[in-house]
Amino acid sequence: MPERSDIPIVTALAQARALLYEAASAAEQRRLIGPAVVEIDRAIASLDPTASASFELTPLAASVPPIDTEVEALRREVERLRAITRHERGLLDALLSESPHGIIVSDSQGKLILQNRASERIWAGSSTAENVEGWGRYRAFHPDGRPFAAEDWSMARCLTRGESVPAEELHFQRFDGTHGMMLGSCAPLLSPEGELLGAVSIFADITQFKQLEADLNVSRTKFSTTLKSIGDAVISTDGSGRIDFMNAVAEKLTGWSLDEAKDRRLSEVFRVISEQTRDDLDNPVTEVLRHGGIIGLDDTTLLLRRDGSELAIDSSGAPIRSDEGELVGLVLVFRDVTEKRLAEKRRYFIGEASRQLALSGLEYDTTLANVARLAVPHIADTTLVDIVEPDGSLTRLAAVHASNAKQALGKGLSARYPTEPEVPRAVHAVLRRGESLLLPDVEGTAWQPASSQEPRDECWSGAHDPAYPALLRELGVRSAMIVPLRARGRTRGAITLLSTEPGRRYGVDDLALAEELCNFAALALDNAQLYRESQQVNRAKDEFLATLSHELRTPLTAILGWARMLRQGSLKPDTHVRALEAIERNGTLQAQLVEDLLDASRIITGKLRLDVMLIDLPPIINAAIDAVRHGADAKGIELAVQLDPNAGPISGDQTRLQQVVWNLLSNAIKFTPRGGKVAIQLSRSEGLARVQVSDNGQGIVPEFLPYVFDRFRQADSTSTRPHSGLGLGLAIARHLIELHGGTVRAESAGEGKGATFTVDIPLAPRGAIAALRKVEGLSSIASDSEPTLQGVRVLMVDDEPDARELVTTVLERKGASITAVATVEEALSAIAREKPDVILSDLGMPGEDGYSLIRRLRAQSPEHGGRIPAAALTAYASAQDRTRALLAGFQSHVPKPIEASELAAVIANLAGRTG
Repeated sequence: MPERSDIPIVTALAQARALLYEAASAAEQRRLIGPAVVEIDRAIASLDPTASASFELTPLAASVPPIDTEVEALRREVERLRAITRHERGLLDALLSESPHGIIVSDSQGKLILQNRASERIWAGSSTAENVEGWGRYRAFHPDGRPFAAEDWSMARCLTRGESVPAEELHFQRFDGTHGMMLGSCAPLLSPEGELLGAVSIFADITQFKQLEADLNVSRTKFSTTLKSIGDAVISTDGSGRIDFMNAVAEKLTGWSLDEAKDRRLSEVFRVISEQTRDDLDNPVTEVLRHGGIIGLDDTTLLLRRDGSELAIDSSGAPIRSDEGELVGLVLVFRDVTEKRLAEKRRYFIGEASRQLALSGLEYDTTLANVARLAVPHIADTTLVDIVEPDGSLTRLAAVHASNAKQALGKGLSARYPTEPEVPRAVHAVLRRGESLLLPDVEGTAWQPASSQEPRDECWSGAHDPAYPALLRELGVRSAMIVPLRARGRTRGAITLLSTEPGRRYGVDDLALAEELCNFAALALDNAQLYRESQQVNRAKDEFLATLSHELRTPLTAILGWARMLRQGSLKPDTHVRALEAIERNGTLQAQLVEDLLDASRIITGKLRLDVMLIDLPPIINAAIDAVRHGADAKGIELAVQLDPNAGPISGDQTRLQQVVWNLLSNAIKFTPRGGKVAIQLSRSEGLARVQVSDNGQGIVPEFLPYVFDRFRQADSTSTRPHSGLGLGLAIARHLIELHGGTVRAESAGEGKGATFTVDIPLAPRGAIAALRKVEGLSSIASDSEPTLQGVRVLMVDDEPDARELVTTVLERKGASITAVATVEEALSAIAREKPDVILSDLGMPGEDGYSLIRRLRAQSPEHGGRIPAAALTAYASAQDRTRALLAGFQSHVPKPIEASELAAVIANLAGRTG
């Protein structure tokens, strides 16, 4: 048992042991003091703690030093270790105090035992907790907004699972209510034996960093969106010239995607050559490094795309430098200027073409030769120009070659592919369709219509001739285009353009340029042909005027000659009748000539109008036959008539239709020899009324057949022609039929084989037939019964003495009493003196005309003659003139030259002497 006096020694040993452990906080320190502690434990263990009176020391081994010596050694060691501990604790406190990161330490139960100043700053305060459940004041949130539970904290996971939690971001709420973002990690504190002693959490406030990061992301998004949305292509590189960015436009122009191009050298993706020399140009990176500033590539730069195709580009490059001026990258901006470059070339080329075409004059063969020369070599190596003739055949008008060696090309094509329209080749398909064809690559076998539609129909069948591309290949052609010459809705011809240069393939841009050139050429050609046609029209006009002079002089000669002989009284009595008949016949002929001229004028000015009603054709045809029967009988010509009474009715002007039939019959009789035959037939065919007039006479030569209905055109306009006339009748007939919605055509097997004229007029609607007003008994022959004018007082107003005398004589013979005056004032004076029953006034008079007279008359009261009926007598005989006269106040309109019976009927009607 230990003695009582030994108790202080035990106590001292225990205190020494505790001090050693307190000082030796680190495992390494504990390892150093381990032997001393073991010896203390042995000494304490040798004491008998159960002794109550005293402690009895168990003898130690002889090797153990005396206890006083050991205690002193232990004391000195404790002091040394305490000094080390104080130094290390000072370093630890300084570290915790000055650390920018927050640090919180807890024991194994979750009691918070340490929190540095950074932690208090980050959380805007501090808090204590005895366990994990006491952490409620600390608040954090999941990304979806749910608040953290106690077990969600990384420190709680360390304490419960003993695992380290790597850095993680979380939203947190400070003690002052503000919010922020935190980046933190946590690790467990373990004893040397692996026992969990607690956990330490280290964290940083990254709120400001996150805001900067968000701002940077917004800036990057804006920058990226800007680069993606601008129309120019943008590529950027790092300092070594490797690509780190491309926008979508750059991807499209180069043919490389960003993923494919990233980290590649710029020269691999952006390869440029000179358009003139085809040599490689320096890489923009090299240029920027060489010059140290912004550089621009040449205006004739071509970009070689990934697929081998080329683009004309306009570009510039600029260095990207750091704040210290170090080159850290390059930005390259470029755009596709192919269209712009092509437009510039097109403007130059078309301007030159316009100038050349303007110098060509109005000779179309010269014009087209110039067009062919313009196309070589700008567009083609060989150009062939084919023109459509009136009969549909083709004429090779021009063939231009870039060199003499190319001439064999044109000769080979001409020999193997003639220009006859029956040969189904590509040129003829273009002419029939009026649309361009493109053969980009002769190695292919199909032409491409300009409309991009599949050439399935028969019109394009010739374009699929497999022998044609084969011939082109044989002749060394690489690409081809055929463009029609179209102007004002007509296809005048076609131009074939052939390229033999390697690598030159025609595309849609080339076709557009060729079509623009051909449009100019077609207009020039059309103008040249129109000029030629106008020259022909002028010649026809001169011939017409000569014919007109002859046709007018011939009846005038007879009229004047017979009239002079009658006036001289040199004729025998038996020749008087013949003289008068000749005067009347030639006067009628001259009146018909004048009427044709007036109709032609009305047609040209668009003033020809129809008086449309529902009519049957048989009475109209019969009336026309009656009018020409005398001429047919005189030549012994048989008139064969076959009329279908059911071929009608139609809507039309009966007078004008009778004029058409009369004209066709007169022509047939004129050009049919004595003893010949003229047939007229009326039939019904598919909703049309058809009138055919045929003869076995002179016929029409094929060359003149297309022009038979043209004004002023005659097959024979020489002075020795056997037939008279102005060449207006058929032109007037065609216009009248077209006004009725119908058609007229001429057919002839040739000279001496007769001719057939066919008129088709639409039938009237079925519902209108019930309202048909029958027009029967039409005849140009005046009725035998003529009204009497006995006692009728007529005031005649005309400034022409001969006209006044003629009308006076005609009406006096009918029994009328005539007062003839020359002016409007004389007429009004005569009306005031004696009230006439009827007024007959000319319209065209010098000073005041007939319209002025009727207006002044109608302005007077009935007692002063304001209601006297009046008729207009005038050479203005159109429907508009008639309407104007009636609206002015006249009751009737009588055209000159007058028919005595018609004039008498009008006067009788106005005077109330009819019935």
